[in-house]
Amino acid sequence: MGRSTKTKTEIRDSIVDEYPDIDLLFMDPPDYDQAIIGVSEGFGAKYTVAYDFDKVIELNMKLSEMTYEEAIEWFEYNQVGAYVGDHTPVYIHVTENN
Repeated sequence: MGRSTKTKTEIRDSIVDEYPDIDLLFMDPPDYDQAIIGVSEGFGAKYTVAYDFDKVIELNMKLSEMTYEEAIEWFEYNQVGAYVGDHTPVYIHVTENN
């Protein structure tokens, strides 16, 4: 799946189409879709939409005109700190392979 060529709507629609029987949860507003890196799964774990942590923080700053520190605080309390069901999104700290 060529993520970089898809629009925000296409990314969400593509995931919904790929997992039609699972009520995956997405962040709102859909502007956060550009931070999606895929869907996570694991032994005994539910499928969840996975977001790039750094991109979410950047979007918090941009969308709400926050400083970096405010964006982190907002994220910790309102995003990663919010359990909204079995398919609550996860946030990945992406590392670069050199």
